[in-house]
Amino acid sequence: MPARDDYILRFVELLAKAIAQATKLRQDGKLDQALIVLVAAQERLFARPTAEFATLPLDEQLRLLTISEAPPAARTKCLGYGSLLREAGLIYQARGRPELAASAFELALEITLTVAVRANAVDAELAASVEELLPRIPPEQLHEPTKELLETYSTLRSIDSGTA
Repeated sequence: MPARDDYILRFVELLAKAIAQATKLRQDGKLDQALIVLVAAQERLFARPTAEFATLPLDEQLRLLTISEAPPAARTKCLGYGSLLREAGLIYQARGRPELAASAFELALEITLTVAVRANAVDAELAASVEELLPRIPPEQLHEPTKELLETYSTLRSIDSGTA
């Protein structure tokens, strides 16, 4: 197995472990600890402190995340980031912070939609993620870039299912 493939496999395993650990902590009511696990995972994902990427626009965050990555690895990293944000949304929900939860869910949704639009295709994994995230965000809180991505995604989904 080439070294790059091995790196991606290790990365996916690390990310899965971090999300599983955060999920367990959330389920045990250890919400602050769960968020700490997610922040540490994000910093490993971006290979830099949170302060250096968290305030950047999402397009720039995704650019940083995928520099020099082949399309399959870029997709994996982006969807991994989306999974971290989804779990953060669940933690914020459990903390009684619906506005932060909706924001995390929307970022996860926007990442998923971006992956679909960039690939110009919708597969079962992306569709399942969109179907799980979209109802978690109050429609009136969706930002314009997300709405635009949703329109493009809907068109892609229609084409992929042969209903266009």
